[in-house]
Amino acid sequence: MELGKDIDSDPLIRAFSFTREKEKAMCGLKGILAGIVADKHLNEKEFLFLDAWLKSQQFLSEDKDVVDILGRVGDILEDGQISEDDLQQMLVRMEQLISAKDDVTTDVVGRVDELIGFLTGIASDGVLNDEEVNALSDWLDQNETIKETWPAIIIVNRLSNILEDGIVSDEERDDLLLTINQVTGANIEEDGITLEASTEVWEDSIESLTVAGSTFCLTGDFVSGDRNSVDTMLRCMGADTSSSINKNVDYLVIGTLASRDWLYTSHGRKIEKALLLKREGNDITIMTERTLLKFTR
Repeated sequence: MELGKDIDSDPLIRAFSFTREKEKAMCGLKGILAGIVADKHLNEKEFLFLDAWLKSQQFLSEDKDVVDILGRVGDILEDGQISEDDLQQMLVRMEQLISAKDDVTTDVVGRVDELIGFLTGIASDGVLNDEEVNALSDWLDQNETIKETWPAIIIVNRLSNILEDGIVSDEERDDLLLTINQVTGANIEEDGITLEASTEVWEDSIESLTVAGSTFCLTGDFVSGDRNSVDTMLRCMGADTSSSINKNVDYLVIGTLASRDWLYTSHGRKIEKALLLKREGNDITIMTERTLLKFTR
């Protein structure tokens, strides 16, 4: 056996990728289930969201628990009606699965996957109630290891302000729901909730752009060309560029092509660092590729 050759082989790389994606999906599933049942109630919107999410998870298509849930959902939907008894039985089954998967998450990245799932679950019906807000606070307290990491720190800061006086107002609930949707990249629509890789939510509103003499940092993949070509364009216009976020950077430009992994890759790390610098009083502007092109073409 030629070890180096086998390790570099495409089949082995695909195997590692599949394993990671399956672990990620499993952590997300645990989080979604916990989020949906956080208020000890399951409604029709949450039920339909769970059905749609499970059907989209190719890496869990052979998992016996997922197959079981999909089978139960299919049986319930067969007659075109969802009764309270159906929802209650599904709630019990979901709580059983959560307990069975207590050993799923083992590392920080896995905890982040679970948090994203939990956030998605509690927001899946487009409404946050006090029980869900408190459940989110409890979840974060039980997962101290990620409270200072991205994106948990954003939620922790919001919750700290909301729970400071012990009263959660409708305005605070709406603000937290908006933050959750921004973090998860979720859009609430009349016919349900859709998930997408959203980075535009962190963009600052700008009316003009000074390119010459400014320092830009690029992150993500760009549709207008590869990152080097965008870097070259900016330099030709008199700008400086930096490969990392620091106090000298004036603009962070986020490429249009983001994957759902952006929250915990270098893509998300740069956004996190830029937001941290902004909170510390540094003058750095976050923009998307679309906005950059608007002012440079």
